[in-house]
Amino acid sequence: MPPSQPKQTRAIRTRKNLMAALERLLRTHEFEMISVQDIAKEAGVAVGSVYSHFKDKTAFLEALLTYWHEQVETQLEVAEAQDTKAAFVALGSLRAALYEATKAVHAQILENGHILRALQTYARLHPEAEDESWQSLVVRSFAPIGELLEVFGDEITLTDRDLATRMLGVFFNTIFIRSALMPEDTLLEAAKLDAETMISEVTDMAYGYLTLPRD
Repeated sequence: MPPSQPKQTRAIRTRKNLMAALERLLRTHEFEMISVQDIAKEAGVAVGSVYSHFKDKTAFLEALLTYWHEQVETQLEVAEAQDTKAAFVALGSLRAALYEATKAVHAQILENGHILRALQTYARLHPEAEDESWQSLVVRSFAPIGELLEVFGDEITLTDRDLATRMLGVFFNTIFIRSALMPEDTLLEAAKLDAETMISEVTDMAYGYLTLPRD
């Protein structure tokens, strides 16, 4: 008969199971509408088991913040290990590269909208929380933009490439946020803007910013 699983290992697995249950629930419910009982039911554990790992529902947000920070850092490490310049060269032109970058950012932000909404709740509840480590991750995420500008430098008229990298980094990190944070928002529908149109137009905005004739 195999030895019983160490208590610490079981605790780690239960905690991960609870976090995974919360993430699944966040895809269809706002954090404020999710109860500890809901999380326990989704995870298939007793409510009492939840409280042995998290003192209250707010503690889930703190754990989610840590979990997501680790996920983003891992994603950045994977991206930084890839030959991004070669991928951009293969696309053949500045606009094609900007289009693929815009499409990727759009997909990533909407895919993770449930996490972003929960983290926004945490930030609202804890305005004093430090975010320096998050800002450093955001700045790291700008690196591929700098490489894109380097690859297609001949097409770009903007001379301050560092400024352009930072501006596009902020632009890409904010332009699709409304749809992620407000999934029921009808603004895009009212404006008759579907996802493909948004991606194409955002690409053109970025392209125009980089290639506008300058004296």
